[in-house]
Amino acid sequence: MIRWLRGGIEERLAFMAPTRRLRLRDLLRTLGREGAAEDAHVLDAGCGEGLLTLAMARAHPGWQLLGGDLRDDLLAAGRARARARGHTNVRFVRMDLTEHLDFGPFEVVVAMECLSEIRDDSVALQMLAATVAPGGLLAIHVPERSWQPVFRWSSPVWRHEVRHGYTSEEMTQRLQELRFQDVTVAATQRGTVTAAQEIRDRTKRWPTSIRLLLYPLMLVAVRAEELGMTWGPPRALLITGRQPSDQ
Repeated sequence: MIRWLRGGIEERLAFMAPTRRLRLRDLLRTLGREGAAEDAHVLDAGCGEGLLTLAMARAHPGWQLLGGDLRDDLLAAGRARARARGHTNVRFVRMDLTEHLDFGPFEVVVAMECLSEIRDDSVALQMLAATVAPGGLLAIHVPERSWQPVFRWSSPVWRHEVRHGYTSEEMTQRLQELRFQDVTVAATQRGTVTAAQEIRDRTKRWPTSIRLLLYPLMLVAVRAEELGMTWGPPRALLITGRQPSDQ
């Protein structure tokens, strides 16, 4: 019982990361506007430990979700969480985004933050595009190329980055070259939520009791960001494009 409670607390603290919450909420709003069907097949590419995958599974129990990542330990954590929550609409598999993906097609493919971690990102984009069904949607979240941290003591690099980021024009051109239509780019993650994230990163090794006290502040930061109570340039971009229905 104690282990279960501790595990639940640690998972909540992991998911309190403000930028992760903002990404998920931005993504779900975008998919809602784009009219993703309630029985859609969805790929979460580069899913890590599956927190976003499982949040989508909870929000849309009719979706059939596949989470893919290279790290077996993260995939195992995702499977364990799915079993504990009783989610039967999600699977986790090992997946290299620079190789042919023997999965799909999917009505929705999301790749949140993983592209900047892949050296051959052009090949990865091609592989992702190939899994999108005709008329399907691709949603990608990447760091904006000129981003900088809010605080001097924060890391100036994105986690696991092999490149610092992308521009709106670059990502639009890349998706259009892959025949995606209706490409849109939304700037996101400005000062308020970035500052909260950097505080969270600074304190993540503090005692659990103290981190729990910070949890409401993280939620407030996300909501303030959504309401426009923020400042400064965007640190990230959410790009969407739709495959032609006649391909």
